[in-house]
Amino acid sequence: MAGLSTTNMLPVDFKRSERLSLAPPIKDYIATAYAEDPDVYIDDFRNLEALRGDILTPDVHPASLNKLLKYYGQLIYLGSKFPMDEQHIKLCFCWYSIFGKEKKSVTSFNSNYEKASILFNIGAMYSQLGASENRSTAEGLKRACMYFQQAAGAFQTIQERLPEWALPTVSDFQVPTLTTLTNFMLAQAQECFWYKAVVDTMKDAVICRLATQAAEYYDLAAQNATSASVFTEAWIVQMQIKANHFRGAAQYRKASECHASGMYGEQVGRLQVARSYVKKAMETSNYKKATTYVQKDLENLKSTIDHALTSAEKDNDIVYMETVVRPDLLSPIGAANMVKPVPIPDLTSIADIVGPQMFAGLVPFSVHQAVSVYSHKRDVLVNSLVDKLNDASATYNSTLASLNLPASIEALEQPIGLPKSLLEHSEEVRQQGGSGSLHDTWKSIAAQAQTDNNILTEAVRALDEEEREDENMRSQFGARWTIVRSAEMTSNLRDSAKVYRTKLDTAKQSDLLISSKLEKHLHHIESLSLTKPELEAAIPASTVSSTLVAKDPNVKELKSLLDQLAKNMKRRTAIIGDLRGMASKDDIGPQLVENANKKESTDDEALFGQQLRKYDQFEAQISQILQEQEHCLHGILTANRAFAESRQTNGMIQEREQALQNLDNAYKAFREINSNMTEGLKFYTDFQSVLSRFAANCKDFAMTRNIEKKDQIQALQRSATGHQQPPTLPPRNGPQQNQGQYPQPGAHQQNQNAYPGTWNPQQQQQQQQQPGQYQMPMPGQVPYSSAPVTSMPPPFYNQQQGQGQGQNPGGFRPYGA
Repeated sequence: MAGLSTTNMLPVDFKRSERLSLAPPIKDYIATAYAEDPDVYIDDFRNLEALRGDILTPDVHPASLNKLLKYYGQLIYLGSKFPMDEQHIKLCFCWYSIFGKEKKSVTSFNSNYEKASILFNIGAMYSQLGASENRSTAEGLKRACMYFQQAAGAFQTIQERLPEWALPTVSDFQVPTLTTLTNFMLAQAQECFWYKAVVDTMKDAVICRLATQAAEYYDLAAQNATSASVFTEAWIVQMQIKANHFRGAAQYRKASECHASGMYGEQVGRLQVARSYVKKAMETSNYKKATTYVQKDLENLKSTIDHALTSAEKDNDIVYMETVVRPDLLSPIGAANMVKPVPIPDLTSIADIVGPQMFAGLVPFSVHQAVSVYSHKRDVLVNSLVDKLNDASATYNSTLASLNLPASIEALEQPIGLPKSLLEHSEEVRQQGGSGSLHDTWKSIAAQAQTDNNILTEAVRALDEEEREDENMRSQFGARWTIVRSAEMTSNLRDSAKVYRTKLDTAKQSDLLISSKLEKHLHHIESLSLTKPELEAAIPASTVSSTLVAKDPNVKELKSLLDQLAKNMKRRTAIIGDLRGMASKDDIGPQLVENANKKESTDDEALFGQQLRKYDQFEAQISQILQEQEHCLHGILTANRAFAESRQTNGMIQEREQALQNLDNAYKAFREINSNMTEGLKFYTDFQSVLSRFAANCKDFAMTRNIEKKDQIQALQRSATGHQQPPTLPPRNGPQQNQGQYPQPGAHQQNQNAYPGTWNPQQQQQQQQQPGQYQMPMPGQVPYSSAPVTSMPPPFYNQQQGQGQGQNPGGFRPYGA
């Protein structure tokens, strides 16, 4: 493919930038907005700094292109986590203009400016890779064509994003400039197609149409470059010369087609037009400013056209004698466009280049809020479904207890000895430690509750003592005591303490209720813990024959209905397990994070509704279970009335019935109390970590304030003795305009190594919880927020004081089940 100058293409230069330390302001933001230890992400900071350093001095090589793409992709990821602008994370991005007379540096705090500059350099890299390709080979020509189209795509992407990115006024990012670059890159890509057709000796009809399209792209680029007023004469001259070059080449190829078709008069006319285009390109005053390679290409075309025109005119004058077609009568040559801007690939398609997302452990604040709202909606739905089943279970248990079932049947069926079901219940209670295990757990709960209360009391005492000292100093020094009042700085901490105290008080009420249940059923639970011989001796026997029961049809009906209800109870236990299991795995966070990373605008409420529809299956199952229970209980009431009227009873039978019923009720109470205590112990244990961080936060605040007071006292003493006042230091508690608000501790911890309870004087710009939103609970915590409650959070205790027997009677969930 010899013959094409390998340097007649014009690439775009790289924009230059200054080195910038990204880590410090981002670290501060992580510590304040996410309440995490930024040092956990030290490797991410190191990799980010190194990556930006690499893209400042790129080489013209695919490896450097990949670094630019990687940094661009990571910038998109970072944008979903860190608001880099003048109001939040202030990073001063500085880039030098490529076009324009001054080529001055322009700075901005807007991270979109950084993205646009990187996109520009990606386009520049594509253009330089295309210009550096060896276009004398088929593969090199193909790659060059693709590179130029990708360069056009990069510049076009910047132009499309201009309305939303709000970039500073920069010559490189003006619409005429970007339009020029897009069309110019497409022109060079179309030229590659044209040259491939020439080398492959394709038909003249095809080549002329390819040349026409190249001329149109070069002409559009030249027009926009002129209106942009930022391009050098060399750029504009190259565009203008090439536009005329390809118009002439197109007419030359069309003339060759006319010769082959016997249209000799039109052939001469088109060759004359071709010569006029070449002449126009050469007569421009700036022609000599074009590169020697462009000039040589045009001179070669002129020589070819001149030779062809001389020969065609001679043949027509002597042989064909056709009238030469005037230029205005020549039909225009159609264009064949073979190129288009190739957009920058999305993050999914270049995941292997971009690599793992930096700071992946951080979840965007908006996602935290959305996840918390969804979690609340999900928990409300799940708890309402569970409550329906628990209420039904309470009704079932209380109804059977009031009818003394199944004890009345068992007492008659087995007048001596113990029923099989009772033996199974007794064995289960003994294996779980019986009443002794309940006493031990209760002691642990009491001790843990006292510890939690002590931690909270100490935390509040630290705030009280610090405030009392501050007021004493204020009364002593008067107006000279200039530090901010403690009360103005601890409002968030005080509000958090009130929230925590309310939770502990509510927990105490739940503890009292459990204690009451334990006291009520303790005697019979202890009886269940006895051995089989001891239990048999404790239950009265009857001498009534069991044959009376076998002959009673009402007993058969009752036993059948009780068996159906027993199966029904097992089904609802399985449903609750499946429901809880699905809820525990139902994490909408990854989808919200993915949408945030893609910058996709989503309707959260619609997404929540779609996610919650998967619980509809449980609604149908629970409805069926409740209908079955209602039918069975109605049958049991009817059959039991007939059974009570027909059976023969005496005092011994009644005593045995009551003893068996008491043990059955005790078994159900044991399971309920054991479950409640387990939840209670977990609640106090998990809550201790929250309170410990809160207490550390309060004590750190008090310590820092004490240091500030000492500094103030020393300054006042120096002033009193006439010593020179040292330069005033910035307030320890952050900028004055942010004082009076204390950062919320632990609002968004997502990493176990974070330190949400550590007070940081720089945490004055902590984002406040928005009204109507819920905060995401920290992993391993009960769903508390240390921030003041602006809307009701998901409850840890259901304060409904349910009555009756069985599993969680009346829907009562003492520890947020």
